[in-house]
Amino acid sequence: MKLAWSTRAVEELRALRRDSVGHWGPTVASRYLADVRDAAKAVARSPERARPLKAPYRLLRVRSHVLILHVDDAADRVTVARVLHAALDVERHLP
Repeated sequence: MKLAWSTRAVEELRALRRDSVGHWGPTVASRYLADVRDAAKAVARSPERARPLKAPYRLLRVRSHVLILHVDDAADRVTVARVLHAALDVERHLP
């Protein structure tokens, strides 16, 4: 499947980068974000790897964060809808 990122997910990824650089420095932040992007690419290849949520959403944990994914079989696309810290109430933040 193709991989896409919602505008909100891109903004959350930028904020994650900014916060990570501030806390752990650019090297650690770059690795962390690479892990998030790699996980998104992997789940686009195999969406069943992500835990089902309220249809059509799925959840994938990546380190201390979760990706909320919108799976559109008809369009052959997985969209990262949100990038949230795992401590948040995910159901409350569904798009």
